Amino acid sequence: MTTEELATFRTEKMDDFIAAWFDRIKERVGYAESVTAFDQEITDLAEAAVTDMLTGGVPEAMFTNEGVDKRILNTISLYVNAYIEHDRTDTQKYLDLFHKNVLKLSLEDGGAWDVDNDD
Repeated sequence: MTTEELATFRTEKMDDFIAAWFDRIKERVGYAESVTAFDQEITDLAEAAVTDMLTGGVPEAMFTNEGVDKRILNTISLYVNAYIEHDRTDTQKYLDLFHKNVLKLSLEDGGAWDVDNDD
């Protein structure tokens, strides 16, 4: 994904994607809907995760507001878990899993490492 394409995604689609799946991401990292103290941090980390995933070659088409691939939610949740709050004892474990998932997802149709991709 080029810098221009990433900027377009960020301005046109990122907020909608995060808003559509925020509750699921929040639940996956262990916060009840009623706990709002970390909502902004979760949002910021989820946006950073999506940016890293796109620059890592995950196809933009996988980031949809309807029927998102559970692997996308899982990968974003790993990133958020790596950095949330102050306990950083498991950061490297979560980041290693995040990067492995990004690599696998980048092999999908249209991804950076799709062998059938003519780009």
